[in-house]
Amino acid sequence: MSHGGASLDFPSIAQNDKTRESSELESDVPNNIQSQMIHGQNCIWSGESSVCSKKLKHYPAFIRDGTTVAVHSFALIKGEEENQHIGYVEDLYEDYSGHKMVKVRWFNSSEEVGGIPSHEVMITPHVEVVSAECIGGLATVLTPKHYQQCLAVVSQDFSDGVYMCSRQIKNNKVSSFPLCKLRGYSNQTIFSILNPPVIPSNEEVPSSFEQKLKGVDDGRCCFGAGEEIEVLSCDSGLRGCWHRCKILKAKKKHLKVVYVDVEHVDGLGNIEEWIAACRVADPDKLGMRYLGRHTIRPWAPSCSNACFSIGDAVDAWWCNAWWEGVVVATPILAIDTFCVYFPGENRFEDCEKKNLRCSKDWVGNKWLEIQPKPNIDVLNLQTTVDTQALASSQKEEAPAK
Repeated sequence: MSHGGASLDFPSIAQNDKTRESSELESDVPNNIQSQMIHGQNCIWSGESSVCSKKLKHYPAFIRDGTTVAVHSFALIKGEEENQHIGYVEDLYEDYSGHKMVKVRWFNSSEEVGGIPSHEVMITPHVEVVSAECIGGLATVLTPKHYQQCLAVVSQDFSDGVYMCSRQIKNNKVSSFPLCKLRGYSNQTIFSILNPPVIPSNEEVPSSFEQKLKGVDDGRCCFGAGEEIEVLSCDSGLRGCWHRCKILKAKKKHLKVVYVDVEHVDGLGNIEEWIAACRVADPDKLGMRYLGRHTIRPWAPSCSNACFSIGDAVDAWWCNAWWEGVVVATPILAIDTFCVYFPGENRFEDCEKKNLRCSKDWVGNKWLEIQPKPNIDVLNLQTTVDTQALASSQKEEAPAK
């Protein structure tokens, strides 16, 4: 692992201000954080040190003003004018001058990225080394599902300091990101009061895994190691999308898979996890899908020369996954773009034809055609989307009681 402002694995934001192309998606964190450095005067190392090939001492944590900040935790980083930014702690070490240093990966918030709620942040590939004195405390960053659970059990004052993350900014593009796969995610203090508890990702087959298998078929798994499958997401923010996976290990009710299109944020390969092998999917809100279909299926067949009409069920390639949708508007003139409604997340997206395929359901070990809905009430769908957006906006603007 590289260290120091000029030798990071990722270029520092301050160094890239003049060279990085301006982008609405990738806004810079203020670059004068380094000016606040008071090199570790109030910090005490915690735990045993280890020495790397560069002769630098690395530590698992440090204590400052009674707060323990560990590697793989989420932290608040002081900016100018009392602003604070959120980072993911990747390393703690002592440099050659004895200064306590923290390697953090930045999250972008609504202040850097327009058009997102104030409580949402997006993880980025940008890493910077700052003084330990720049760490203002711990942050709480949750997946959408755990964020909603948190709002149900904590006070308004506490929830104002809790953030939600389900997306990443990479190569000037926004895509989905499985935050719960980050090391240390389940170690956050909030999980001591949330119910149900989070299962650490390093447990191969969690003892409470059976809680996730409501409605499953008790039969044996139909897929084996080495096979390519698609897995339907049920998580908030990702509902209705199929992720392409390959099976690494297969048991009767569990599969260990690797996600083909979802990488670790630190670049250490693709995400791996254990999933339920026979879970039944929830009914879709439009009533177009087959009841009893499962959340696991083979890779769906392609349909390169398909023609699409209003009401056709399609899968749209968006944010590194295939999203279930229905065509609600066809191209005008020569523009080969369709408007697709995603019922899982109640949203519309414009999709090029090259990113669409015929949607089918895998039931009874065979592919079944989905009947189109040519008389789909687009106006009613638009009303539900607008109502949801308005409610979300009012919630964001409502003053704290």
